Amino acid sequence: TNAVFTALFGHSKDSLLLMDIEALWADVDAKASWMKQVKKQGIVHHYSAEMKHQNGELVQVSLNAEYLQEHQTYMLCVSPSLPLDVRQNEALDEQLHHVSGSIAHLINNQMAAVVNTADLLKKELKHEPELAKKLDRITQSGFKASAVAHDLVEYTDTAESEPFEPLYLNALALLVMQQYERQVFANSSRVFTYDIMKDLPACMGNEQQILKLLSCMMDNAFEATKEGDTITVYVRLAMLKHKSTGLDEQYVMLSVQDNGVGMDEETQKHIFEPYFSTKFMGRGMSLARALKVIKNHDGRIHVKTGPNMGSLFKVYFPVCSDE
Repeated sequence: TNAVFTALFGHSKDSLLLMDIEALWADVDAKASWMKQVKKQGIVHHYSAEMKHQNGELVQVSLNAEYLQEHQTYMLCVSPSLPLDVRQNEALDEQLHHVSGSIAHLINNQMAAVVNTADLLKKELKHEPELAKKLDRITQSGFKASAVAHDLVEYTDTAESEPFEPLYLNALALLVMQQYERQVFANSSRVFTYDIMKDLPACMGNEQQILKLLSCMMDNAFEATKEGDTITVYVRLAMLKHKSTGLDEQYVMLSVQDNGVGMDEETQKHIFEPYFSTKFMGRGMSLARALKVIKNHDGRIHVKTGPNMGSLFKVYFPVCSDE
């Protein structure tokens, strides 16, 4: 408890030490949502919340929190933030989507000119193999730049309006795995296997978002491996404890495991941040987009990795309650 904290809420330091921080929340449902998110993710940064001053006024704050599993409590840092009403948030989201779309359109137009020019030069220089190779690199960079722009648009799109319906994740996973088997792994020396259980219960979800999630996870595993490495995919039924009741609940689990380079502790802290990548030309959006889809579906993700020990990603989706 510091001077900033006491100034924010008007309580004395001694009274705050004896007070449960949860009592300062203005909205009980918002508090429950925050607790759920912190427990799910472990660490949450820049969470916007409304809390109560001693005189009853509302205080807009920004929360950084870590859930200490061993002690079942929170490590919390509170700082003031400027109030922002819902209409302002919606306006900012709309502006962000508009700017992202404009950027993607601009980049695509410029890259199309670059790629077409490189192709024309390559035809004129067909007797200059070294120059042709350099032009190939220009073409590849142009396509990557366009892909980055599209990734940005997809990430900023909240997809809240996309309909949810009962889906069979095993069928969708099989479709994606067969596609990667034919189009990606057929031309690589990686060992790729998958085992997808039949007759699994349905989950509520959006098909396009789930397909994007599966592709993101596969792309991440492919980029983390090299020739001779293995990638294994399983789809199974799993039981997890409900966060509030402690009762067992059914989930459909998708696991993607590789024996690639793995990640050290510092890298693990940033893997879900947009555009974070350990590769100098990496796009760094796959896991950020995957996490967004998982949150939209009230799912869970568990990651096990380490330097030179590969990575294991397990994603869980709750089954339909009427199944």
